[in-house]
Amino acid sequence: MKLLPSLTTSFLFCGTVVSMVTIADFSHAQELYIPPIDEIVVRGTNIPDEKRATAEISSLLTPEKIERAGDSDVAGALRRVTGLSLSDGKFVIVRGLNERYTSLTLNGSPLPSPEPLRRVAPLDLFPTSVVSTVLVQKTYSPNYSGEFGGGVIELRSKSIPDESFVSFKLSGGIDLVTTFEDGLTFVGGGTDFTGFDDGTRDLPAPLAAAFEEFPGVAVTDESDVFDTALTSAIAQSIPFTELALPLRRNVPINHSLGISGGTSYDISNDVRFGIVANFGYARNFQLREGERDNVQFSSVTGEVTTGTRDTTFESLTEEILLNGLISAGLEIGDNHSFDVTGIVLRKTVKEARNETGTETASFDGFDLISTSTEFFENQVASIQGNSEHFFPSLSDLSIKTRVAYSEAFRDAPFETESLFGSDGTTFISEDGSVDEFRSLIGESESAFSTAFSGVDDENFSGGLDIELPLTIFNRDHSITVGGAYTQSNRFYAIRQFTIENEPGLTGLNGEDPFFFQPIDLITAPQSFGANAGIGSGLSLREQPDVVQPSAYTGDLEVFAGYVQFDVALTDYIQLAAGVRYETSEQLVDNFSVAALSSSDALQNSGFEACPGFNEGCINEDYFLPAVTLTWNFGDNLQARGAFSQTIIRPQFQELGASVFTDTDRDISIFGNPFLVNTEIDNFDLRIEYYFGREQFITIGGFYKDLLNPIEETFIQTGDDISSSFVNTPSAELYGIEFEYEQRFFLPDLIGDTWLGDSDLVFSTNYTWSQSEVSADGTVVQTTASFGEISPDINDAAQVIVDGRSLQGQSDHIVNGQLGLQGDDYRAFFLLNWNSARIRQVGLITGAAVPDLFERLPFGIDFVYAKNFELFGSKDWELEFKVQNILGDDYEATVTGTNDTVVNVDVFELGQNFSFSIEKRF
Repeated sequence: MKLLPSLTTSFLFCGTVVSMVTIADFSHAQELYIPPIDEIVVRGTNIPDEKRATAEISSLLTPEKIERAGDSDVAGALRRVTGLSLSDGKFVIVRGLNERYTSLTLNGSPLPSPEPLRRVAPLDLFPTSVVSTVLVQKTYSPNYSGEFGGGVIELRSKSIPDESFVSFKLSGGIDLVTTFEDGLTFVGGGTDFTGFDDGTRDLPAPLAAAFEEFPGVAVTDESDVFDTALTSAIAQSIPFTELALPLRRNVPINHSLGISGGTSYDISNDVRFGIVANFGYARNFQLREGERDNVQFSSVTGEVTTGTRDTTFESLTEEILLNGLISAGLEIGDNHSFDVTGIVLRKTVKEARNETGTETASFDGFDLISTSTEFFENQVASIQGNSEHFFPSLSDLSIKTRVAYSEAFRDAPFETESLFGSDGTTFISEDGSVDEFRSLIGESESAFSTAFSGVDDENFSGGLDIELPLTIFNRDHSITVGGAYTQSNRFYAIRQFTIENEPGLTGLNGEDPFFFQPIDLITAPQSFGANAGIGSGLSLREQPDVVQPSAYTGDLEVFAGYVQFDVALTDYIQLAAGVRYETSEQLVDNFSVAALSSSDALQNSGFEACPGFNEGCINEDYFLPAVTLTWNFGDNLQARGAFSQTIIRPQFQELGASVFTDTDRDISIFGNPFLVNTEIDNFDLRIEYYFGREQFITIGGFYKDLLNPIEETFIQTGDDISSSFVNTPSAELYGIEFEYEQRFFLPDLIGDTWLGDSDLVFSTNYTWSQSEVSADGTVVQTTASFGEISPDINDAAQVIVDGRSLQGQSDHIVNGQLGLQGDDYRAFFLLNWNSARIRQVGLITGAAVPDLFERLPFGIDFVYAKNFELFGSKDWELEFKVQNILGDDYEATVTGTNDTVVNVDVFELGQNFSFSIEKRF
């Protein structure tokens, strides 16, 4: 059992603050003392109910705020909240701490993730149409999981509607960089536009049989090469032309459809039933063109140069999003309610990508094209049950229960990569044929490869909260106790294959018969094995686990209990104090997928022991205290101070040593089984002034002391960039947050106009933060050989740069909204900007390797929506949006001590214009 080190000091600190504030309040009362009269003074009439109901520092995204900005998914809406930004456009960074430090719940229950790199589900999966409100809580309270760093994001789905409704929404959009341009793609299956494969990518029977053998008689122990007969059978069964041959297509417009509805009715005088349903479909395209160079650096001087590969890249990504939600609720009188919610969120990504340039190391004199094709199916499904019970006869005792079962998966069949070479400059032609560029099979063992990978993740959770109100000394207090249980299981595996020449195989004039041939000819069935007619033809080789294990199973089990007191110290001072106890076991077992059957692999998971270096195992118990003090020191004025201690556990992939390719950044990711939990001390202070309904100004500060923070590191592996993870010894993070929103009644400003009774709305928030990493301690990295992982322990000062910023932390985050709000229209300009931040941390290898910085686009958007009458009905709405008005680009660069800037990942983002029309009944 572990009590975090600064607990005693922290309680003394909080006790001192309580005493000082109590004295201040008493003095204030004495100074303003007036003899008692029959008058009731009410403070906080403008403070929103959610702000009064919770003692914590939080932000609430209401339907009105989401509608105002016009964001279609939750990720886009959250980037406008104070102190929040996005990573990869779908994961939320809170106060400079990346997504591993953010907890996500749906109606209070955790969700699994289909993303191999993350345990947190990506928020771009959640359309704003399926949520009622989104709570962002930035100070910790014991009723939430102890895994709390930047904050907790609680999504709340829609429940029983007040009245029946049905709505239909159609939208379309164009991207000036993408729409109607010629983009790179591949045939795929006939139903790809639906987000489901039609069977084209089903595992062929010969390959499935080989998989089941793991590797069995089909693969020799010496070379991992499938035998001639099986190679020929596999080749004849794989549709290489449909899945690997690049084509050109004209990119259509983005489009989406949304349908939602709900109703409620009274079963009896005391029983009310309601149901809400939502369905959505969206198909979006994004064409990217830019630079993607590898980096070489001097371990002596820290100077960087463009490496052996200097390339431009082009990719076309097609995303198909499907979502469905159904929620049913039952209310029995005013005291009992039950809700059941089922939700399915699905995103399919189809991408083709070219990298074109030169490589001086292996192919001097050749222009090269590396073409990749990918099809990923990501899905999250959850069913949840929640209930609330209120017992007036038991001193207003209330009980809340929740239970949820969720599954997530990611299926990535037939990821292909083809390497072409030419001494000319002609690229892929408009009709899809390859002019001059021919496959380099025979010259390179990795000229053509294909991979199969998948993630299966499931989560079961349950919780109980019991609150008892108390009246002591004529003041209202409460005590809450509760418990929670969570079990998460994950299985990840990848199998990779290359097509290679048989050794010594030659054709006419002694030349390789497959060198400089079109890929569709090379991968035809007659080119394999005995069918080739020349020697023994091509062979299919499985890539062995020479460096990293190819699979892992992950298990996490958490038992928790908590107690929390809400105490009214005075009429205007409220104290919330509690502690949460968590005991957990986390195990990631890394292994070679070719060494045992899939059923054996799943049976191999468990918590029995952690005997080998290839297992990441963390078993810890914690007491996690939290104290928040709220002082309502004036009319609609209040101050909050908070202290808490929390933890962050490594994510499964971070503990999993198997290699994974991050397709968003096209880099390889390696886990580290020797990571440990991060422990955090959190301090917060905020002053809030609500000078009108939905009008306020707040300013606050925060400080976090992190022990063993987890960061993603920048690694140079040969000619490529990859990354892994380490615990740095410690870090500090501190900052200031400011938020302001005000409405002005337009006729009072400029008199009566054609705009009518409209409001001029201005809203802005700004976050300044700084962080410093300490190199005082040790860092555990990994070394790998033939699938075995060993620890590599180093003095931190020899590995990391002392005093640098944390990964993902921006010094400045600015949001702004300015517009007009009327009874039947809204028009707003929206601004979002983040200063540069570290995407991957550079480690010291003799000299300090520069960090990889990313610069996000400076976003200015415009949204206009208008209600209008059509066909005799007024329930129509037209919405028009322009996003990224400045057409700003994305940049990820490395700058060396010689001031040379290498464009590791730079691409253009275009302006996006979209229209939608919605009919409500």
